[in-house]
Amino acid sequence: MFRFTPKQQPQAQDETLAVDGLPLPCHLVRSKRKSLAVHVRHDRIEVRAPLRIARREILQFLSRHQAWVCRKHQEKVKRASEHLALSDGSPILYKAQNLTVRLRTAPRSEVIVSATELTISGPDLAPEKVAAVFKGWLQQQAKAWLPGRTRALAEHLGVGTKLTDVVFRKTKSKWGHCTAQGRIQYNWLIMLAPDGVIDYMICHEVCHLLHMNHSPAYWQAVARVCPDYKRYVGWLKQHEHRLWF
Repeated sequence: MFRFTPKQQPQAQDETLAVDGLPLPCHLVRSKRKSLAVHVRHDRIEVRAPLRIARREILQFLSRHQAWVCRKHQEKVKRASEHLALSDGSPILYKAQNLTVRLRTAPRSEVIVSATELTISGPDLAPEKVAAVFKGWLQQQAKAWLPGRTRALAEHLGVGTKLTDVVFRKTKSKWGHCTAQGRIQYNWLIMLAPDGVIDYMICHEVCHLLHMNHSPAYWQAVARVCPDYKRYVGWLKQHEHRLWF
């Protein structure tokens, strides 16, 4: 009997590259892809390469992109240094205003915003307690602002029956999400952003009830509701890292 044995396909391979002049360890991932790509992560440089490409070509590719890699690394270091820290005297970006965090011991937990400061008060100012007070304050604002405006826009666009729920969750990378079942989820940290950005986010998610994609028709629907949406997208790209804690 003639028996055919399929040729075994090469599998993805991981290895470390020793490359001088790069600011982070370099990790090489080979897989069934057609081209080279480099990504700067927070703790490593990741090169993605075809399975059979020569190491010499990979090193040449890294050499050509070394300046870009170093620049991206510096950008990430700078953005990491600007992450929100809830400690006394730290800067905070609230509604596009640069304020100063103040911690005050008080019998009652609350957050008060003035022209120059955002004060977090409470009987216990341990870091986890401060974070919990601030989180609760932002969630209260989110629940008071987002569901009503979301439902109103859905009704205005004729998709009110498609909206089944509005929920909140602090995710690692998304500001909002709309499921095929009509549930819209918001990251409550968005309440630190300017009101125009918040309303754009509502528009972004509600328009997914019209188009469950990011097609030209979807963006046209967004533009009809929020003509300046590109400005708000740009604001988020520039400042969103400062809203996370």
